[in-house]
Amino acid sequence: MNKTVLDDWKTLAGQAAERPLAFLAGWRAPVCEGVSCQVHAHPSIEMVYHRKGSGLTRLGKGQQESLSFSEGSCVLYAPGLLHDQVMDEPGEDLCVHLALPHHFKKKLKGCLLVPDAVRKLTGDWDRLTAGRDAIDPMEKCILNLRATTALLEILHQSLAPAKREFVAGKQPVSRAEDYIRQNFASITSMWEVADYAGLSRDRLRHIFKQQRGMSLVAFLTQVKLERAKSLLVHSNLPLKQIATLCGFQDAYYFSNVFKRHVGIPPGGYRNSCSKPKAAFPSSPG
Repeated sequence: MNKTVLDDWKTLAGQAAERPLAFLAGWRAPVCEGVSCQVHAHPSIEMVYHRKGSGLTRLGKGQQESLSFSEGSCVLYAPGLLHDQVMDEPGEDLCVHLALPHHFKKKLKGCLLVPDAVRKLTGDWDRLTAGRDAIDPMEKCILNLRATTALLEILHQSLAPAKREFVAGKQPVSRAEDYIRQNFASITSMWEVADYAGLSRDRLRHIFKQQRGMSLVAFLTQVKLERAKSLLVHSNLPLKQIATLCGFQDAYYFSNVFKRHVGIPPGGYRNSCSKPKAAFPSSPG
């Protein structure tokens, strides 16, 4: 996400801190494995808290960009942003919509992801997604404040400068695994993984192999292939697009890696799976 887009979100955060946003609606729903949400967009800001489950959301008109989420993650979508959702593991989503302030003139773009950042706001999310239709003016004000608090928490966690805050008991290897699972499609170097884990690249490579019995690169490939398998089973996406969404340079390289590790080419794997495949609709326009 470029600096201009981030600056717009920061501006919204500053204005929301001074004047609460209007809560529009909230609900919670179980989500099944596979395509749980077709391509859509909303005129409002959408916050989705993935209380359980993990998966992938594709973004934008061409939907070439993707974002991985896991249990405890929260995704914040700008108004009008096209997106869909494919679940690797079934779970539960909590969705909240807020109105973009009339005084906010800039057009928000993109989305923000915060992994494991909103558990302390669980009470707020339960209240916001209770699905009640009739509320009095005072309760409406309370919901506005709760929704704005949740939004500010997400923006604060997402936009704050990266810090090496080591959670008690969270070892560098586990941090590296978390980073790879969240960013597997865009990782270009193990330097960035090591930086997130708080170790030198060589040190992380050594202890990762010692504790997990495989290299960092092997683990990254494993994560990519697991996501590719899910897309092959649960969608009719062409191999070229699956390769892009899973971080492979092209369909040819993807097919070679897949066959080397799985034993059969992607097309053969797709044909051998008995689960029905749900097609993604074409993007509007």
